Amino acid sequence: MRGWCWPGLWPLVVLLLQLLQGEPVAAFRNETRAPGGKIYRSRSASCPRQLIREILPPPNTCPPEVLRLRAAVYILYDVNLSEGFNLRRDVYIRMAVFVRRLRRKRRFRNVRLVLPPWPRLYHWHSQGLRQADLPWSHFFDLASLRRYAPVLDYPEFLAEQRLFGNLAAPLVHIAHAFRLQHYEVMLEQGVFRDKFERVTDGASCSEGSLSGGSLLQQEQLRVGRFHCVRFQGSAGLLEQLLRVAIAEDTSGPEDRDDMRTFALLSAETVLHDHWGDEHFWRARRSMRFSRSLSQVASDFRQQALGTTDSSAGVQRPAMWELERPKRNARGGDFLCAHLRRGDFVRSRESTTPTLKAAAQQAKQLLRAFNLSTVFVASDATPYELMELKEFFHHFRFVHFTPESNAQRRDLKDGGVAVVDQMVCSYARYFVGTYESTFTYRIYEEREILGFPQASTFNTFCKALGGSCSRNAVWPIVWDDGSDGDTDSDEEEEGNDPY
Repeated sequence: MRGWCWPGLWPLVVLLLQLLQGEPVAAFRNETRAPGGKIYRSRSASCPRQLIREILPPPNTCPPEVLRLRAAVYILYDVNLSEGFNLRRDVYIRMAVFVRRLRRKRRFRNVRLVLPPWPRLYHWHSQGLRQADLPWSHFFDLASLRRYAPVLDYPEFLAEQRLFGNLAAPLVHIAHAFRLQHYEVMLEQGVFRDKFERVTDGASCSEGSLSGGSLLQQEQLRVGRFHCVRFQGSAGLLEQLLRVAIAEDTSGPEDRDDMRTFALLSAETVLHDHWGDEHFWRARRSMRFSRSLSQVASDFRQQALGTTDSSAGVQRPAMWELERPKRNARGGDFLCAHLRRGDFVRSRESTTPTLKAAAQQAKQLLRAFNLSTVFVASDATPYELMELKEFFHHFRFVHFTPESNAQRRDLKDGGVAVVDQMVCSYARYFVGTYESTFTYRIYEEREILGFPQASTFNTFCKALGGSCSRNAVWPIVWDDGSDGDTDSDEEEEGNDPY
């Protein structure tokens, strides 16, 4: 201690103590006294604490993992509860393409798309399984998704929020939540125009409603401002919606880099910015299934159907970016039939065949292609499957079921459906159900794998030999192998104040 007490240090110590205690120091005052006696201090005045920071600047204690989140914009979204697994996949593509292009804008260069936890869906009937709040990592390869768009699985998002010090619920403050709705009248003088407007009368929607998705029921979330918004247009219009919200919460330049969190409910309302072009297909190709589900499907194809990547002649490089145009995949020695039952039997009775009619058409195709095995992917009940199997005399009838209760618990109903799709994607010939999104996703997968269109875009008719409504054909569009996004930053520095 004796070496610390230098004679010339005491005046400086006293001055520092006065400054820390907030005592007035004449040399650093910058005050204005109003006629009423009230004192106003200029915002530009030097204050004692600022001086302390100049003399003894605090160390940079913000960890690097938090510093990288400066100006982060988190976009959460959800889909109407009534929508199924495969339409939700299509909504993801709309959002992923939008966010990929949005991050080219200065304010959104650190944007993140937060993937909503999967609720228990209408088609997931099995009891005794935990089928609510499932992460996307259960179904999809997150690393593959992230090579296209900046996405976070919901558990990853919560972990990132904990970096800011909140360890218990609620962790996340959502500045603005938007519940999107369709306009009652979509055409203006016969013209469809992109537009949106906030609805001041909240009677048509409420924060507690589940119709836009169950996202806001997550206990970790709290909403600052909830808006009902009539929305009509493609995903690019969402940028204007977000900019208006950012401007409302920004008081000046000091707020411009604040972290922002927004939620978009009923995101199925939003249309594609790029439907069916190379941007759509790059996002679609990035949606590879998780390695665990892919392995189950691969093992089943090999053991039950004698089919591998090599024998089927498909392309499946380690990374989707390495895929190239291909049209000569052969497929395994089996036919795949996707036959929708359940609600389709009632709501689409005029186009959905009976079990007998579907079996007649499938057997005709088996004979035409000299095949003896049919793999059936269906949401039919066990009784319906037994009935369907009876129609396939002299043919081998194959249907995937988990090999044990442990595997069923691991896969869950959604995982079983994914395995069905991956098996159908390798068939010599595929026939699906009219207007089924499950069928559409198989079409897309076979396009990526490199099958001829004639063996893919096929639809069950209502009856053998009768009139037939067929699904549309949309072939894959390949880019030149480069990034595919040629747009430069569309903003000048002076045009984007916040």
